[in-house]
Amino acid sequence: MTIHNYEINTAADSTAQPMADVQAQIARVDTKASILFGFALAALTGGTVIVSKAHLHGPSAVSAAIAADMLCVALVLLGLAIRPNLNGNHGFLRWAAAPDASKLHTDLHAVSDVQERVAHLYAMARSARTKYQRVRLAVDSLGVALAFALLTAILANLGR
Repeated sequence: MTIHNYEINTAADSTAQPMADVQAQIARVDTKASILFGFALAALTGGTVIVSKAHLHGPSAVSAAIAADMLCVALVLLGLAIRPNLNGNHGFLRWAAAPDASKLHTDLHAVSDVQERVAHLYAMARSARTKYQRVRLAVDSLGVALAFALLTAILANLGR
């Protein structure tokens, strides 16, 4: 039994650092996405106020609309990135699904399975990658929105 527990502890130790690394990346990307979400929302709000007072027409109005659309795309992507993923049967999701406290106690004291820890690591890593992909696309959308906002300003000044 001691040998068996040693093997499990060694396996658990081999996944502990990668799991901590992935959890740190998830926290990092959630923070970035939240900050960018606030920025994009402020830009959309401020841009809407400016555009409503500028009375844009023609190409400058089209450019402003594209900028606003790209900000909306960024907001959706960032919202999806920070939205909790409640899929899977690991960690607190598993604990919350326990029918009662005694079953949870039994599960917590059951022998840990290496494949289960690896599956949890895999699910967390995929979640982190998805979050980063969404933030990356949102940053690209913010860049396009900024370019169209600048184009709007140039076209509006040319039209005066």
